[in-house]
Amino acid sequence: MMSNKKTFRALLVCICFALIVAFADPLAEYDHRIEQNTRQLRDLEKQINELQSEIKKYEQQERNLVRELDNTERQISLASEKIRLQNRELQLRRARQAELQKDYNRAEKNSEILIRRYENRVVHAYKLRPARQWDLYFDATSPKEFYYRIKYITAVNQADRQLYKDIQDNLNLIDMRQAQIREESEAIRRNVAALEMEQGNLKKLKSDKERQYDRVKSDRGLLAQQIEEKERSVREIRGIIEKTQGDKKAYLDRLEEERRRREVVEVPFVQKKGRLPWPVTGKIVGEFGTQKHPVLGTITESSGIDIQTRSGSPVRAVSDGMVVTVTWLRGFGNTIIVIHDNSYYSVYSHVENILVIQDEYVDANQQLATVSSDGIMNAPILHFELWQEQEKLNPRHWLQK
Repeated sequence: MMSNKKTFRALLVCICFALIVAFADPLAEYDHRIEQNTRQLRDLEKQINELQSEIKKYEQQERNLVRELDNTERQISLASEKIRLQNRELQLRRARQAELQKDYNRAEKNSEILIRRYENRVVHAYKLRPARQWDLYFDATSPKEFYYRIKYITAVNQADRQLYKDIQDNLNLIDMRQAQIREESEAIRRNVAALEMEQGNLKKLKSDKERQYDRVKSDRGLLAQQIEEKERSVREIRGIIEKTQGDKKAYLDRLEEERRRREVVEVPFVQKKGRLPWPVTGKIVGEFGTQKHPVLGTITESSGIDIQTRSGSPVRAVSDGMVVTVTWLRGFGNTIIVIHDNSYYSVYSHVENILVIQDEYVDANQQLATVSSDGIMNAPILHFELWQEQEKLNPRHWLQK
């Protein structure tokens, strides 16, 4: 019997806890998420300001159209990310405003109930005039009954005072929610104006980029310079991988720890040759290895493949691993590098709306980002590379046929 009572009490505690969690203040959660988003926006605006300073400093020196094109592409990337964060904050603020309105409506309804209850108590108190209250005391037939009548009257008076306080608290809540709704409406108005301004800025940047790109395409010297910039970025990727090799053991230890924690059983990466899922759905428009440039006629070396797809297509990890870096490279734009077991690396370039951070574990097929709407050749293209330590691998041989 005692065991049943204990079980019942434990169940009751669990139910109460579940109800507390279920009815936890949603406004606090919205405030937390808005604060996080605002911090990300501040960090992004800092990057934008640093880039603007860099561009102004560079413009005071000699003009270089290839560098200008790269800077414009970087500005487009940052502006697109800023618009994404602004949109998210707008959605959060609208949801918070809806929650405030619901809370206000509940308080209004509760106010009506409390005031009706108080009116009934006033009527009852009027009928029970002071003389009648004294009769309640003097009509007692014993000291015990007299004591309980005093206790009863005291409890009734306390209940009346508490009811009055509840009404005042509820009216204060109504006033506070009205003020918060007005503040949120003003914040939403400012967010919409900022978003429209940023969208106009992005449109101008894209227009500038098209003009710059057309000029580069028609100038052989600028095309050659653009190829040099890209080769420099390939060397930078190799440098990142080389640097990571020094920390390889730490990365792989953490990778194994995450796999154990998540109960992930992974096939060694080398055994996945010809079986890796595609990082994005599309068709290959740029091959790996030595290629003849269509305009210059020169032989160039491509470190990966270019997959043409739809703008905004999700970019997914081809295997589980640890994110080595999230960076921006000239000629490649936003770039994510992931280490897999046995020193294999995958590289994803021309991406935006990045969902991962450095040193984060990613699962196979997990979305990392989306394909940038402004990739190479003015088309949505993912540049994808595979490396084994310092050796470039042909992704065609590793992806599923």
